[in-house]
Amino acid sequence: MKKSIVIFVALCGVIACAVVFLNRQAPSPAAAGPAIEPAPPVRSFTEANPADVPRTEMPPVVSDQTAVSSAKPAPVDVKPDGTVTELSRTVDALLPGKTRFGDRYAMWQKVKSAGELDQVVAELKRRAAANPNDPAIPTALGEALMNKFPLADPDESAMNGMLMDQSFNRALKLDPANWEAQFFKASELTYWPAEFNKGPEAIQRFSALIDQQETMPAQPEFAQTYALLGDYYQKTGLADKAAATWQLGLTKFPGDPTLLKKISGQ
Repeated sequence: MKKSIVIFVALCGVIACAVVFLNRQAPSPAAAGPAIEPAPPVRSFTEANPADVPRTEMPPVVSDQTAVSSAKPAPVDVKPDGTVTELSRTVDALLPGKTRFGDRYAMWQKVKSAGELDQVVAELKRRAAANPNDPAIPTALGEALMNKFPLADPDESAMNGMLMDQSFNRALKLDPANWEAQFFKASELTYWPAEFNKGPEAIQRFSALIDQQETMPAQPEFAQTYALLGDYYQKTGLADKAAATWQLGLTKFPGDPTLLKKISGQ
């Protein structure tokens, strides 16, 4: 375990999460699917001033447990008169299914730049304890913890990574078909050190997710499954499989900027 944490800490500052792809492209207008309301404006619920921050980075994880953090739930975010606060409204909008995937990425960045991630994490932990059967909550909690990287303290970094992994595992235990939890869980596995032999599982998860996407209304973010699987093939020396995966993605999502860059070698 100690060796795993050392490896984890050494890599946590340099490994970028798949969510960075969403910062490089706008959703493809050609993708079809059920309409979801655009993200509402996110107002700061503290006095922090938003500032530019580095892109989110996600380290490899060192735990494959399914338990959710046992931290004491935060107080309910409701005023004495029963009025829901701005924090609750923000967390509502950050839950999968409430706002478009790409819009939520921008919301996470705004929350992070305002220094409000800790409050969002605390509120999501409270909700997870109060609603243990809702898979959207641990999925959002995993994303919130992901957005906390990079962290300066090695111990905090290692603990945050384990809690993040546990959150995605919990979401998948509740809903094995949860697209978002599957996507980020598969992405994590591509960054584990080679000695853990997580490659076959990563490929299997991405491949299964592509099969699942074929049964669902197309969404712009589905293109990233092809992008990341191709990246992993290339990383492991399988250039032909990488190119074939990216090309297959382009047949499904013509004009996707990330996939076009991959095919052109950029």
